[in-house]
Amino acid sequence: MQTRRIVLILILVLAVLIIAGSCATRKKAISIEEASEIRSGKWVNESYTDPLVVVYPDGRFEQYYDLQQERLAVSGISEIYESWRDSEGVLWYRAHYQNSVGWEGYVLGKISNSGNTLEGIETTNNQIIDEWKIGKVGYNYGIWYRHE
Repeated sequence: MQTRRIVLILILVLAVLIIAGSCATRKKAISIEEASEIRSGKWVNESYTDPLVVVYPDGRFEQYYDLQQERLAVSGISEIYESWRDSEGVLWYRAHYQNSVGWEGYVLGKISNSGNTLEGIETTNNQIIDEWKIGKVGYNYGIWYRHE
């Protein structure tokens, strides 16, 4: 009888821990407008051919060959259709884009909880991205840093 009671208590404690753990890893939805505002701004990675990306709150974007914004490489629209924060405060979003050279595809992006690092995986074959997987065939990865 005593052993049965201890086993039941242990099972109850384990169940509570599992439920609490799953709640801590859930997505917290945020509005598309808020995600678009957080994503907007100038993002730089000087090691890229197009080192400057400018993203506007309405989803328009421009990529430049130079940091002075004198030589436009490509422009387009990237519309967020899903956004959330994870348990660490990282902003995640899914977006569909079309650019001025005829490419169309999807983006799975994330912005660090500090708001200073933007990472993204994009497809150019109009394939939806299901999971964060850098290096997967058909996925292009990029990282940029907020530029004041």
